[in-house]
Amino acid sequence: MRKIDKSQILSREYKSWLEGLKDKEHPKYNSSKHEHYFDIKMSLLYCQNGLCAYSEKELCNSEFIIVENWDKNGYKRELSQEEKGLIKGDLEHFDESLKSKKAWLWENLFIVDTHINCRIKGQKPIKSILKPDSPNYDPYKYLNFDFETGLFIPNMKLSKQEIEDVLYMIKTLGLNCYASERKKQLENFMELRELGSKRKPHEYITAWEMTLKLLEKENN
Repeated sequence: MRKIDKSQILSREYKSWLEGLKDKEHPKYNSSKHEHYFDIKMSLLYCQNGLCAYSEKELCNSEFIIVENWDKNGYKRELSQEEKGLIKGDLEHFDESLKSKKAWLWENLFIVDTHINCRIKGQKPIKSILKPDSPNYDPYKYLNFDFETGLFIPNMKLSKQEIEDVLYMIKTLGLNCYASERKKQLENFMELRELGSKRKPHEYITAWEMTLKLLEKENN
């Protein structure tokens, strides 16, 4: 799971609306019915490079999230129903306890694969140690990737409590939900690399980069 920079909100109308709320209770969460929902989703996908914030599975093609698709107010590109169907993922509240009063808080929102959002994380309580936009989050500090199994595991250099918290969050956020798919893809790219190709996967980036770093360490 990569560190995500959410410092830029491309939807200025949503940003202005959110700032106007200040400390007020937010309108009730009504999913895609909300006027800013689609702009929030596309702005988050821009920050996430079109990938699920947790699993790094691709949710949309890069053509949908280029800066040129935005004007001074929000997302301007007109999409057909077919194109909208190609943009996957749900608006997910990292800390579900904030949803009742702060449902539209930018800092608490990510776009996440629907299966992970609905079937794995749901309303489970969280531990902030693996919040991907946190200033303190560093995947290389908290996680290791086992290429042989295709699984993320806690960095065993952490304290006992940190290891327990990371393990809990690996399960809660579904970091290994697509482990078999991820492993197969990375094996294919590893074979291409051995043949001299410089191609890189467009999803599951953290697992790939950790694998390369481990290989580099073993070869030195």
